[in-house]
Amino acid sequence: MSDAAIEFGPQDHTYLHLDTHSSPMHWAMLLKLGDGAGLDLAAVRERVAQRAERYDLFRTGIIGGRWRRPRVVQVDEIDPAAQVAAASYVDDAELHAQIGTLMGTHLERGRPFWHLTLFTPADSMASGGQYLLLRVHHSLSDGIAGAAFSALLADADDDGLAEFDRFATSPRFHISGIDPEALATAKASFGTAWEAGKEARQWPKLTNAGKREAVWHSVSTRDLRRAAKREGASVHEFLLAAVGAAVSTVPPADASSNIRVTLPVTLDKDFRHTGNAVAVSLLNLAGNRNSIADQLPAIHAQLETIEAERPELYLAAADDAPRAPWPIFRLLSGMSMKRMSPDIHVGVNPGFTRVRTVLGAPIEDLTALSPLVGYSFSVTILILGTRTSFGVVYDGEALPGYGPRFVEAFDAVLSGASSTV
Repeated sequence: MSDAAIEFGPQDHTYLHLDTHSSPMHWAMLLKLGDGAGLDLAAVRERVAQRAERYDLFRTGIIGGRWRRPRVVQVDEIDPAAQVAAASYVDDAELHAQIGTLMGTHLERGRPFWHLTLFTPADSMASGGQYLLLRVHHSLSDGIAGAAFSALLADADDDGLAEFDRFATSPRFHISGIDPEALATAKASFGTAWEAGKEARQWPKLTNAGKREAVWHSVSTRDLRRAAKREGASVHEFLLAAVGAAVSTVPPADASSNIRVTLPVTLDKDFRHTGNAVAVSLLNLAGNRNSIADQLPAIHAQLETIEAERPELYLAAADDAPRAPWPIFRLLSGMSMKRMSPDIHVGVNPGFTRVRTVLGAPIEDLTALSPLVGYSFSVTILILGTRTSFGVVYDGEALPGYGPRFVEAFDAVLSGASSTV
């Protein structure tokens, strides 16, 4: 092991500052494989060992990074047994429980900052099929640049794998020199959204229990686009409205008429970075409007403001911003997140891979799962080819069992919109 050639920047450090004992900062991709895939653990480990040589990113990890400044390290050789594990499950409930547990389990520091788990039904006659769960620490990569990790497993020759190069070998993202007027506009816009989200909020807060639960869902991208068009909305607007309608239909125990949402926005419009290029804007959803049509006007107006005033610049971790000693900056980051006090997270992400098989097994669905960064409920939406998936992660202490209720209501909202097309 040696010091890595990769240097993390302020955007990457954000997720080390926010990583706590009860809130690990890794995202995940869940691959559902086609029936009869029958992947073998040894074969998966062999593929990972071969591909780990392709990019330095795959061998990069962190030592420290909580109360002392991180040391970015690179292992000389991947240990497949440490990076790839196997698990079995008897039914969907156990699968969901295990994946929820892993979303709340820290990745090991000092090793490459990612991990794969192959899930196989315990009974060879049982339905459900195999799944692969890839977890990656957010400091190593955001979800867009995370497309590079597809190269660990994808069936492709060198030319095919080259599509991932821009997410693994481009410079790590940095931002500086933000125009002072643009920054002032961004700060004012962010403040206006924050003030608008102060009242009538009762959404359960993220706890320190560290319990995570996870559920997921997917629909036809074509049906989704047609339904959005019928409503006179963009897909982004439509999906936010559908989330608002679903949480209005099945609110937690204490219903909120106002829900503060963190909305991730990429600072790299060309999608050609390694590392992290994500900042957040705030958007307020109504928690008492259970139809897409009723949700859309306010969402449309807020997204127009976000596009024009770029409030995400206010929270961008710029290279030329004032710095502080590592422990102080960690405290300030935690205080900033506590003051922002988001309720939920909704991310809408484009997919960036044409790969459709892993070791000969077809990929039936691909779902993104996000960490809980100050909020107790997260919906991560991935638009990839013919399918759009929805990965839901939530605090099992704050919202016990809420995920299945939300997915049922969300599916009903989407189905109702699609059936009228």
